[in-house]
Amino acid sequence: MIPPPVRKALQVGAGLAGLVLVFEALRLLGVLPRASVPSTGEIVAAVAGSFSSGTMGEALGVTALAWLLGVLLAAGIGVPVGVMVGLSRWADSATGRAVELLRPIPVVALVPLAVVLFGIEVSMQVFLVALACVWPVLLGSRGGVRTVDPLQVETARTFGLGSVASVFRVVLPASVPAIVTALRIGASLGVVVAVGAQLISGSPGLGTLLVTSQNAGRNDIVWACLLVTGLFGVIVNVLLAAAERGIAGWQELSTEGRR
Repeated sequence: MIPPPVRKALQVGAGLAGLVLVFEALRLLGVLPRASVPSTGEIVAAVAGSFSSGTMGEALGVTALAWLLGVLLAAGIGVPVGVMVGLSRWADSATGRAVELLRPIPVVALVPLAVVLFGIEVSMQVFLVALACVWPVLLGSRGGVRTVDPLQVETARTFGLGSVASVFRVVLPASVPAIVTALRIGASLGVVVAVGAQLISGSPGLGTLLVTSQNAGRNDIVWACLLVTGLFGVIVNVLLAAAERGIAGWQELSTEGRR
């Protein structure tokens, strides 16, 4: 009997090996032009070399910082506002149209405005990441509050809990799985937005390193940036999934608990 962690590692390894084989097969068949698409070995060597020189580490550090600050800002705004509109029908009605108006606006369309406001500093990336992440966090928090069984609240009140106490002792604990899942979705989106903002604006980070490498004809570094970006996204998702299990795994409403 293979232990579950080992079985999971083998499955992940098999998936990655299959991806590499497909990639190399496409190169050999000419679907991906070998003149501009380096081999897996060359990409891995470019990753190692760029980290050794410090360029990749610096770019990754800036991207990770912008992502983290943006997600924290989105959580600080989205969770309280989402809980508030979930608790109050009046607040939900008052803010509903504004949310519907602002949420569909593509974040990339706001890059020029963000550059005017913040320049090409990290603060510009933080603003865009927070703006993209705040909507799933807000709506997820609102939905979590709305799905709490009213019978739980009524039961708490029959035991003498007031409205405020019921919110903190019944509604919020029951909403935690939905809120954590919303944070996970928003944080994953934040990685895409951070790199995309760098690609468009030239702000420091993985996106800018990718563009400058492309302009310099260093296709191996371009693919290395893509690989590091993907790995960063995977690490973010794995850490947030672990946090989700640790914080909200006790409820069947948790995403991982249903699997």
